[in-house]
Amino acid sequence: MKIIDFIRLILKHLALLIIVPLFLALLVLVLTSKPSFEYSSQTVLYTGLATGSSVEMDKTFNYFATNIAFDNLINIINSRETQEEVAVRLLTTHLMLSKADPKYISKKLFDELQLKIPKEIYKYVEKGSNNKIQNTDSLGYSNSLPPGINRYNYEKTVQRLLTLMRSSNDNYIYELLNYDDDKHYSLKALSSIQASRINSSDLIKMSYTVNDPGICQQTLAIYNEVCIKNYKNIKENRSDAVVKYFEEQLGLANNNLKMAEDKLLEFNKSYNIINYYEQSKAVAVVKEDMEVDYNNKKAQLAGTEASTKRLAEKLNIQEYIQNENNKVLEKKKLLGDINYQIAFNEANLEPNKNENLLSKLNELKKQRESLTNDIKKAVDDIYRYQNSTDGVPISKVLPDWINSVVEAENLKAKINVMDQQNKKFGEQYATYAPAGANIKRIEREISVSEQGYLELLHGLNLAKLKLQDNEMSSNLKAIDPPFYPLSPNPTKRAILIIAAAFVGGILTLAIILVMEYFDDTLKNSSRASKKLGLPSLGMMPKMILDAGSINLPFIQQRLIEIITQNILQYFGSNPSERPVKTIVVFSTQKMEGKTVLAGNIAKTLKQEGKKVLMLNYDSKQEPIVQQRKFPIINKLLGYQDPRIDLDNPFLADVATYLDKTEYYSYKIDHLFYEAKSYLDILEQNNISLNYNPDFVIIELPALIYNNYPADLVTHADLSILVCRSNRIWTDADQSAISNLLVTSASKIKFIVNGVSINETESVLGDLPKKRSKFRKKIKAMFKFQFFSKNQI
Repeated sequence: MKIIDFIRLILKHLALLIIVPLFLALLVLVLTSKPSFEYSSQTVLYTGLATGSSVEMDKTFNYFATNIAFDNLINIINSRETQEEVAVRLLTTHLMLSKADPKYISKKLFDELQLKIPKEIYKYVEKGSNNKIQNTDSLGYSNSLPPGINRYNYEKTVQRLLTLMRSSNDNYIYELLNYDDDKHYSLKALSSIQASRINSSDLIKMSYTVNDPGICQQTLAIYNEVCIKNYKNIKENRSDAVVKYFEEQLGLANNNLKMAEDKLLEFNKSYNIINYYEQSKAVAVVKEDMEVDYNNKKAQLAGTEASTKRLAEKLNIQEYIQNENNKVLEKKKLLGDINYQIAFNEANLEPNKNENLLSKLNELKKQRESLTNDIKKAVDDIYRYQNSTDGVPISKVLPDWINSVVEAENLKAKINVMDQQNKKFGEQYATYAPAGANIKRIEREISVSEQGYLELLHGLNLAKLKLQDNEMSSNLKAIDPPFYPLSPNPTKRAILIIAAAFVGGILTLAIILVMEYFDDTLKNSSRASKKLGLPSLGMMPKMILDAGSINLPFIQQRLIEIITQNILQYFGSNPSERPVKTIVVFSTQKMEGKTVLAGNIAKTLKQEGKKVLMLNYDSKQEPIVQQRKFPIINKLLGYQDPRIDLDNPFLADVATYLDKTEYYSYKIDHLFYEAKSYLDILEQNNISLNYNPDFVIIELPALIYNNYPADLVTHADLSILVCRSNRIWTDADQSAISNLLVTSASKIKFIVNGVSINETESVLGDLPKKRSKFRKKIKAMFKFQFFSKNQI
């Protein structure tokens, strides 16, 4: 669709596009003539979830955790339980009022409530004065009750109504809250309270709109109290459960630790252990020193016994020494005798030089030398026996021997004592060895219990810190209490009227565009050519009664001339040996305008000097009935007059512009279906011509309702299909011409009849009518012809 076509479509339905929005706007205006005024109030809660103080010193800001915390708070605000408690508290406030108070409820709504509430509900309302509870802080609510209502009675009534509401699903309170018809106490009404976080701050804003200012303010006030209480209970109860868990586990860990320590104490008592590690270390050191001393004593005893033995041996050779001394004395005496003899013999030898004496002297010297050696050896042996190995005189060995014997006995006594001590140490080691393993095991149990106790103690401290932190973070405060709205909200009446007009216009335009988009009619020659698959000869506009400023006769005449020219051009490009050109005019449906088009084609050919013969089937056709009045709906909606101009020359009877010899009617009988040319039709109907025509135009009845002579159509030089522009080309139409398309598809063309006058611009260009310069400029602009002119 082009822009100019879109503009024409809007201009065509302009009245409808104006009337429908105006009607809807007027309808909304009437329906909202008595608007119901509404009042709005809001309150702001400070949460401290994002930037509030905390007892956790190392706590860092977590964006996601903060968002989750705000989501949790908003979900608690919007929860069903919160809404139920708010509704019951609001209802309780109104039930306990003795008379209407505009601050809490208007007189009109109070009277309606009195009529609506069943009398049995009032028995749940606590009456009378009671001063049991006046401290509102202990209940978690601010003192927002109307004057004269006792807090204790109010709370008791609330609990009674909540119990009644939760007892079943068919009591009045449950139905009041869950049915949607109540505007103040139903959950649907309270769900309209909007809770949202103010940007990225710690503030939560709640707003409410209702038809009573007092109810609006009090509902938000009660909502603040209930939300603060519920959120605080949830936060503290959750943390308190964690603290109780850690306290319970800490008590169990403490008992386990105490049992392990008592076990170690009993074990130490049973083995007389004060400090196992110090004691075992001391025993090990003493035993090691004792073993060294024991070994030293053993070695010393062995040495002493050896020395004693040696001394004793020395003491036993004293007699041997005496005998040796006697022998030395005897040998000394003998040596003296020999020395004497030697001296004597030497004295005698000098003068005598006796050989015997000399040999005797040598013998004596040898004896002397032998005795000297023996005496020297004996003296040495005596000296060796008389002194120790160290050269100590044997006289001094006896005291040493006595001392060695005494010392050996002492060492033996000490070694015996040390043997007894080693035996005791062995027994003590046998006791300490398994005791060490048991003590290790018990100490390991104590260590595990102690570590568990310390971890639980740490967890308890963290839980208490978390509890304290939650108590601080759950302390919501209403920094901006709900205000009492004095003036109602501006009504949306004007917006609704504008919206109704806008929606009406858009909806109407959408319907028009949808209808235009889904319009499957033939409409014009180009669309018909796509649907039919045939070439077009042209189209004819509808003969409307009032064409306005358009020169309709000129358009009609020019279009029929173009159609005739196309026919002649076809015959010129498709020459035939037959001098007479046969044209068959047919349609698939009735009342398509075949006769009018065939007659005007014949008329135009005759005006161009052609000899024409027109044959029409003999049938009683119903005359076109002219509408007497312009339809009122079309007139109101600004549409064109749809009535047909029966006085239009184009619709004149064929007899008015064709001679009797140029126009004949034939009968449809069995002979007609056997006709092969127009001559057979003339012969069958006893028609004789006194001239030879150039063109024979044969009109056939509607193909869907009548048969046709196949040979006649096959041998025809041109077949013209006439179809109305305002109808849909159906499968029945296509089936009716399918056989013709098989035999003579190249000789079949079509004419679209009754098209809109604007559609003829595709053939004629701008329609001939008077236009102002402004209109010409606008049309050129929508055609994007900014610099084109109609003249050079």
